Amino acid sequence: MPQAPATRIDKPVALRAARLLRGFTDVGVKILAEVASQRSLGKGSYAFKAGEASATLTFVVKGTLQLQADGGAALGEVVSGDSVGGLALLVEGEHVVSAQAASDVELLEVTRAAFDEMKRTHPRTALKLTLALAQDLADRLREAKGPLREFLTWEAGKRQG
Repeated sequence: MPQAPATRIDKPVALRAARLLRGFTDVGVKILAEVASQRSLGKGSYAFKAGEASATLTFVVKGTLQLQADGGAALGEVVSGDSVGGLALLVEGEHVVSAQAASDVELLEVTRAAFDEMKRTHPRTALKLTLALAQDLADRLREAKGPLREFLTWEAGKRQG
């Protein structure tokens, strides 16, 4: 699928709207904006596919990404103000789901390489982002339902027993 025509994004304004960064100062947002790159996707294009290497925190600025299981079943949506892939900044791995543009999408992305450089040049901002990612993961796990919640409960019980 062709990429959507790029609309120039005001990166600090776009990142200020991200839920993940709600506790950030304007200076912290500006630092992240400096390392973030813009990416445009046309409807039907993939931001990433299950099994591909995961090395990018992605902020949805405009539009909707549909998360899909390996077989294509819809799992949920990532909309403007949301982010996906945050753990990729902290650990190497592969995407476990695919993310397809349900509409034309504008993204801001922070790569692991940019994050590693930020740890050296702006350690406080890097720490703040790490803590925000940990809080986001804790919130998502706390809100988990269905099979994921059952698995987490089983896994926790297994570790205690």
